[in-house]
Amino acid sequence: MGYLVRTVTALDLRLGDVRIPDHGPHRRVTLHRVQGAHPVVAVQFAGIPGATSYYPPNLPLLIEDPTDKTVSALPGSRS
Repeated sequence: MGYLVRTVTALDLRLGDVRIPDHGPHRRVTLHRVQGAHPVVAVQFAGIPGATSYYPPNLPLLIEDPTDKTVSALPGSRS
């Protein structure tokens, strides 16, 4: 099984998404919420307990998707 890489905004991250940072290991999103009067997106990752990263809502981020989701959706693909 391979992975596709796609870009989403910080606002569109979901729990369980795997974020690909510029440096360091890939991390799974364990908390995602919008907060503040000038909204920011607060994100926590697996393996970094208690640490929260704050992003502007429109910041583009890379995430990975398993290819089996996209391949099984193609017409004529075999399961």
